[in-house]
Amino acid sequence: MQISVLDLSIILLYMVVVLWIGFYTMKKIKSFNDYSVAGRSMPFALIFATIGASLAGGGATVGRVSFVYETGIVVFLALMGVVISQTLIGYFVAPRIRQMKDIYTLGDIMEFYYGRSGQLVSSIIAFLFMVGVFGVQVLALGRILEPIIGLPFVTLTIIAAAITIIYTWAGGMLAVIYTDTMQFILLVIGIATATVVGLNRMGGMTSIIEQVNAINPEQLAFYGGAWTTSIFIANFLSFLLGEALAPHYIQRYASSEDEKTSRWTTVSFALMYVFLTIVIMVIGLIGFLQFPRINGDMVFVTFIQQYLPIGIIGLTFGALMAAVMSTGSSILNTAAVIFTRDIYGKYINKEATDKIMIDWTKYATLVVGFGGVIISLFIPSVMDLMLYLFQLWAPSILPPLVIGIMSGESLERKVSVHAGTPSIIAGLIITLIWMNLGEPFAIPAIVIGIVMNLIVFYSVHFTSVSKDLPKAS
Repeated sequence: MQISVLDLSIILLYMVVVLWIGFYTMKKIKSFNDYSVAGRSMPFALIFATIGASLAGGGATVGRVSFVYETGIVVFLALMGVVISQTLIGYFVAPRIRQMKDIYTLGDIMEFYYGRSGQLVSSIIAFLFMVGVFGVQVLALGRILEPIIGLPFVTLTIIAAAITIIYTWAGGMLAVIYTDTMQFILLVIGIATATVVGLNRMGGMTSIIEQVNAINPEQLAFYGGAWTTSIFIANFLSFLLGEALAPHYIQRYASSEDEKTSRWTTVSFALMYVFLTIVIMVIGLIGFLQFPRINGDMVFVTFIQQYLPIGIIGLTFGALMAAVMSTGSSILNTAAVIFTRDIYGKYINKEATDKIMIDWTKYATLVVGFGGVIISLFIPSVMDLMLYLFQLWAPSILPPLVIGIMSGESLERKVSVHAGTPSIIAGLIITLIWMNLGEPFAIPAIVIGIVMNLIVFYSVHFTSVSKDLPKAS
């Protein structure tokens, strides 16, 4: 055993509590509406916490510390893409999604604008995207537990994933939001405490900067440093667009009690994300100084073990697990709802009752969870997979989704129903091809993919929109 009995007890207590919340909320589930979008009744505080907990997952904690450790604080400006995108989405887009009263998933929105073909293609891509992102969270959980419990990485990955799967399976979106709230509070307290302790041990921020500068000044470059301009652009766009309007955020906008709540919870957390990013950078720089030549994904957990006192270790490990598990449960529930609502309910069993829909969502939760575990065992780095997925999401689903929502007034379709599907496919294929070619001329694949998506979208839109939209009387 690598940590004290007290710290281990705190971690085990945390796991018991989240499982209890899952089975407690199970009793409150009366319909598919409750299970998938929490009855569309969640207030500001709960939506703020669940959005925060979802954004601050394995990629944003373990992965970002690793990123700073290996690359430097140049990542800070790239991460501001998240702040910009969430602010714009919160203010302009999220309220419109909430106004669409019968929205459960991304597929529902895409069907409204682009018909059944747009719905099916986007749902399949979104489902696979969610399975991959859940794999990121499972990998991060294994990395967190590996140094504190004397069991093999694979065993720990399966155990941690199983706990997340069980409470999500039991309580659906209600359980996810309630646990997210507890996990977000724990995350903020734990990471803030760890940072303060680390700063004190290192003699303050000025001392850290001086020591890093003496070893490698490039680690402190806000622009340039280890990144060329094309690499910076690719990463900035990945953070700006890669998680924008991801399926699990759409589910949260739909779960809020009204449009105002959707708007201001998202904007508020976008601003708080700046604070979390700074904290993560500090921990990454401390790791750079104190733990040279270790796996970047292990920096955060090593920092916790070696720098924090007994009791605080358990609290901070619990916070780190909370960050990852909250995002994992969000993604898990969203993927299961996408399968049940967009695939099973519309193509396999159109007459499915509410109870059958809930049952199939639970089955899908187990399947997605298993798939995420398999993926996690075959990827080397939390951040590598996260950025790869981001670079596929932005050039495929995002452009037609945003154009559809923002064209015309709320609940008004001003785009050609035929434009969505070909633009999604074209953007995805050209992005994959450009990646495999090694990104010729140093042009990021995400840029080429988005440009191709927009060219195909507007080519189809302008040649068919007059036939799609009703004529004015």
